[in-house]
Amino acid sequence: MPNSLLSIMKKIARKKPVKILVCEGWDERCLRASAEILKKKIVKIVLLGNKPEITKQAKKLKVDISNAEMVDYKKFKGKEKLVNKLVELRKHKGITTEEARKLLEDENYFGCMYVLAGYADGLVGSAICPTAALMRPALQLLRQPGKIVNEVSIVKVPQKKNQIYFVSDCSLNINPSAEELAQIAVNTASVARTFKYNSKVAFLSYSTKGSGGDGEDLQLIRKAVEIAQKQDPQSVYEGEMQVDAAVDVNAAKRKCPHAKIKGDANVLIFPNLMASNILTHALMRFSDVTFYFTILKGMQKSVGILGRSTPMEVVRNIIISVAMEANSHD
Repeated sequence: MPNSLLSIMKKIARKKPVKILVCEGWDERCLRASAEILKKKIVKIVLLGNKPEITKQAKKLKVDISNAEMVDYKKFKGKEKLVNKLVELRKHKGITTEEARKLLEDENYFGCMYVLAGYADGLVGSAICPTAALMRPALQLLRQPGKIVNEVSIVKVPQKKNQIYFVSDCSLNINPSAEELAQIAVNTASVARTFKYNSKVAFLSYSTKGSGGDGEDLQLIRKAVEIAQKQDPQSVYEGEMQVDAAVDVNAAKRKCPHAKIKGDANVLIFPNLMASNILTHALMRFSDVTFYFTILKGMQKSVGILGRSTPMEVVRNIIISVAMEANSHD
């Protein structure tokens, strides 16, 4: 990851002391990442799990986690308060006290409620479990009311002289409406600004500025562009655009010479999950494009998705990014 991006993350993460909960506190990558973060005094860490098991694993790995808090979600003294709070939050779904108690036997549900109750400022998880196991409680309990949640990926492209792009949404929203697509774009532009980029946002499509006709799907994108530009006048929004017109100066000269973005987009917005998921997985398998980490926008509390095959360095970056996002909420 470029040192400039990492240094910005660390600076914002340190703006005020924040505490990040690590849902799978016994995982090797989580322990190594936590030890490095604690040593550099970037973020306070809470490791979730059985304390003897975590301590034994840390000793085996020869990592120092002595400054970390440890919380056993099966023995937490304030658990009944969390149970009652969960029942209150989900009463519209008819949840019973026993059902809530059972849900809190899961580290992800417990972690979300622990953060929601104010014991920590954000959480990371899914280092071992599937992403959905964390996203389900996170979306149920931590999303901002009335807000769309989208995942922003930070991507480096070697073929473009290691250009950094901010990309969304690659994992959550299947077929967003124009209003939802606009909010995804505004959320993503705000992440780019956090990293000192002047946001130039391209709404991607199979068409560039009318070359593909006037179908409903293209009209939706054009409406989203208008909405986003009104909501966020400090950024530049353009669409619809094919990828080459969005990121290649020569292609833009031929395809859209009068567009506000002329091949210099740094924020790329996909129209739907079908397009984004296929392309991102293809890039990860068939190219040298690097996906550094992701940030979730639209949450009351910061949440980081670690991933079961994520290297330790990325786990560390995600923990720091969650702390950064927690400090960006103010």
